[in-house]
Amino acid sequence: MHPLVSVIIPTYNYAHYINEAIESILTQNYPIDQIEIIVFDDGSTDNTEEVLQRHINSGVVKYFKQPNQGKASATYNAIQKSKGRYIFNLDADDYFFADKISRAVSIFEQDEEIVHVANPAKFVVDGKDAGQEHIPAELLNKKLDGVEVLKYFYNGRMLFGGGSTFAARADILRSIFIADAVDMYIDEFLVLAMLNKGHCYFIDKPLSIWRGHNSNYTVKQLDVNAKNTRLDNSSKGILDLIMTDDYPDEIKKLYALHHQTRHVFFKESANNKSIKDIVALARFCFMDNRYTFKQLLMYSAFNRMLPNFLIKMLKGV
Repeated sequence: MHPLVSVIIPTYNYAHYINEAIESILTQNYPIDQIEIIVFDDGSTDNTEEVLQRHINSGVVKYFKQPNQGKASATYNAIQKSKGRYIFNLDADDYFFADKISRAVSIFEQDEEIVHVANPAKFVVDGKDAGQEHIPAELLNKKLDGVEVLKYFYNGRMLFGGGSTFAARADILRSIFIADAVDMYIDEFLVLAMLNKGHCYFIDKPLSIWRGHNSNYTVKQLDVNAKNTRLDNSSKGILDLIMTDDYPDEIKKLYALHHQTRHVFFKESANNKSIKDIVALARFCFMDNRYTFKQLLMYSAFNRMLPNFLIKMLKGV
């Protein structure tokens, strides 16, 4: 007996890609009548609803739309609408390989302690093969303690298992509150939240595509100040949730460093970093928290403490 699974597709203005994402679900080697497809539209201004109409009318897709509130809001609301035993996240411009769902479900079904299953992403940029993620070999094809993996990730300044590679045990995921403020870092937060709730498993085979193109938020050249402000606020949104939840102190401390160095980097990128920002970061690192040299080096804290004119001079050299 195959359990019902939910595939959630949060979307904003991806009408030209979303049908390919849905077709990749319809061609899974998993019973289609046991797959629930939820598209949650975050206020698209293109013709997303129109291109999906045949799937909506046939009942293949459950379509919901809200005023634009950000990706975290759309993702959280899609999760709450889901009814499956397992939830798969699929970005509207990505797609799954045919065995994505069946491989993940088989792992979940074998061990109730596993709450998160993921895989490396294969990259396609402007229609061309661009390689794949290289998840460290010691993480692959084995049951792992999620909290220990989080420590491994944040001590090494890395993160895997989010975006369209992400699958989770639904009852756990639906119980997790996601603030709208998480916004653009929703993929990171989902991994953080689930790994803090149990064990995880990383399949060694790419089972999903991450597509890079000129419409990606991460690829498109937006106004620097607007982009940095939004990313900075999203990082602060995660930090606030972590600090008020039952995450290990080590994770809280490392994520605080991660956010503070991001915060100063965003200011630096917009040419808004001041001496006051540098002093505040130095106080945070050396007096308030006493991070190790290795941790500060890992998160480029020393670089962030350099004035902008010195960074430009060093780059010139």
